[in-house]
Amino acid sequence: MRRFFKKKNYWKELAAKRAECLTSSLPNEVSLNLSQPLLDKNTLFKALPFLVVDFETTGFEPAKNDIISIGWVEIVNMQIDLGCKQHYYIRNSQDINHETAVINQIVPQMIQNDGVPLEQVINALLNASKGKILVVHGKVIEKNFLDFYAQKFLGIPELPLMWIDTMKIEEWKTAKTGGNTISQDNRLSAVRKRYNLPQYTAHNALVDSVASAELLLAQIAHMYRDRQVTLETLYEMSQ
Repeated sequence: MRRFFKKKNYWKELAAKRAECLTSSLPNEVSLNLSQPLLDKNTLFKALPFLVVDFETTGFEPAKNDIISIGWVEIVNMQIDLGCKQHYYIRNSQDINHETAVINQIVPQMIQNDGVPLEQVINALLNASKGKILVVHGKVIEKNFLDFYAQKFLGIPELPLMWIDTMKIEEWKTAKTGGNTISQDNRLSAVRKRYNLPQYTAHNALVDSVASAELLLAQIAHMYRDRQVTLETLYEMSQ
C-alpha cells in the first residue's frame, strides 16, 4: 500500500519537462533558461535567488485577452534589489477598453508611446529569470499566459519554470492552522494587511512585484522565524 502514497517528485517531473522542451527548436533565450540546472531542493531560503514578477492583463483568458504590462524585481540574500527592477508596457493589436484602463491605470497613450513587442519582453524575462525562481501572487495568471505564449509561438505545451506562489503559501498556512481557506480573502492587498505591510496606492506590474516580494519575506519570517526553510518546502506549499 505504501507505493500509493509515495511523495510526488516535483524536481524529477520538472526536469523531465525541461528536457523534453529542449528537444524542440527554440529561441536562444528560451533554450538558455531551460538548460540551466535546477537549484538543489535542499537549498535554504536565505540562499535562494528569486525573480518576483507581475503581469497586468486585459482579462483572465489568454486566448481572448492580452498582457499589457510586465514588471519584476529580484530578491537576493533575503533583500529586495530595486537596482534590478524592470517595467514594460506591451504593444498589442487590441485597444485598451475603459474598464481595463480603470483597473490597471494603463491608457492607450502609454502603450503607444512606450510599448514594446511581447516577444522582446518575454525574452527579457526569460533572460532575467535564468537560474532563478519565479515568485508571483496567484500564479494562475502569469503561468497560464506564459504557457499560452509557449503553445502559440514556441510550439511547446508550456514553459516549465519553477514557481513560488505567495497566494498558495497563504492558503497552505491557513489550512495548516485550521482556518477557512474558502472564505478567506487572499488578494494581494488583503494578505499584505494581515502581515501589517503598508498599502500601496499605485497599481501596476512593478509596484505589485515589489509588494509580492515584501509579502514573501514577511510570510517566511512569520511562519519560520529563526528556523530554516528549504526550497523543497516552499515549492510544495506553492502547488
